[in-house]
Amino acid sequence: MIALIAGAAACREPARPTAIRFLHTFGKEETELFNAVMAERQIVVDSSLVPFARGRQVIGEILRARTDCPDLIRIDATWLPELVAGGLLVAPPPALTAHDWTPEAAALAQLRGAWWAVPHSVDGLLVVREAGTPAPASPGLADLVAAARAQHTAARPYPLSIRVDGYWFVPWLRDEGGELAPGGIAGDVAVRAMTRFAALFGDVVRPPPPSGLEQDDEGRRWANHEDAYWITGPWQFYQIGNRAQIAVSALAHAPRGGQLLVVPACARHAEDGWRLADELTSLPVETRFAAKFATVPTRIAALATAPALLRAAGDALRAAAMLPREPETPLLFDDLNAALTAAVLGDTTPQEAVAGVQRAWQRLTRRAAP
Repeated sequence: MIALIAGAAACREPARPTAIRFLHTFGKEETELFNAVMAERQIVVDSSLVPFARGRQVIGEILRARTDCPDLIRIDATWLPELVAGGLLVAPPPALTAHDWTPEAAALAQLRGAWWAVPHSVDGLLVVREAGTPAPASPGLADLVAAARAQHTAARPYPLSIRVDGYWFVPWLRDEGGELAPGGIAGDVAVRAMTRFAALFGDVVRPPPPSGLEQDDEGRRWANHEDAYWITGPWQFYQIGNRAQIAVSALAHAPRGGQLLVVPACARHAEDGWRLADELTSLPVETRFAAKFATVPTRIAALATAPALLRAAGDALRAAAMLPREPETPLLFDDLNAALTAAVLGDTTPQEAVAGVQRAWQRLTRRAAP
């Protein structure tokens, strides 16, 4: 009888919840906070990390194989068009899209008016300075360079910090009437932009560090007060010690992006995936991430109560514009980055560098054509 009672009791024990499978691109400290938050909220998650640099390729391969799909994935916003074009995602439920998303966040999660994701963070390029440093006269690039020149001293010979990267080149390209698109660098638009961009280095911008060391080098220079103005994004706010002493302002023609939460079409537990997305963008969780990592919240209510630096960043990013929402957009950076580096280092002329990029982008366009 005792054995039967024990057996019956065991039958009544609730089954353990199925772990929600989550594939993400968090850094080490972000992962630690995520794990802590999930434990506090008693959500069972089986999470895996994919390095950001390989994220687009790895995620695409997993979803096309359709054999081992996660329930939720955190992606860069530039990867969304390719995944949607491949029929690899499902749309979020109306209850999620009805949240109080900021306009910038909502735009990232949609393609041609249709929702495909839940916005997790908003970022983009802006200008960072110490609160006591005068703001540039306007968001314009010429006014930023003029403000940097005014901050030149013997102890601060290079007052402006810019990374040699295609993303940082976009404001100069747009300022000349171009765009990050195969048709957006025709004629001499990109040559003029690259000539202006390359001329900054060795003038108001320090010659670039070796490839791969940019982020650490930028953080070190800022901590040592070597830069008066730093073009960067909210993803590097964590490197700034006293955030209360920092001011930010808009940068003309800056790109705006962010991170999205998506559910694959091959997910076994899509409802659980959306439930986790709802938790990650809940007001308490967004507030925790904003306080710890200075992540710009995607919910209006969370942004309203965020630290002053993040509210200012949100204001600055409203003037920024998303990159073209096309499947090939992430692929354009490989050739552009190499060409920019060669032009900045003087290994080639801007004319030669741009001609090579034009040829490479034309090949990409032909391969992408049906």
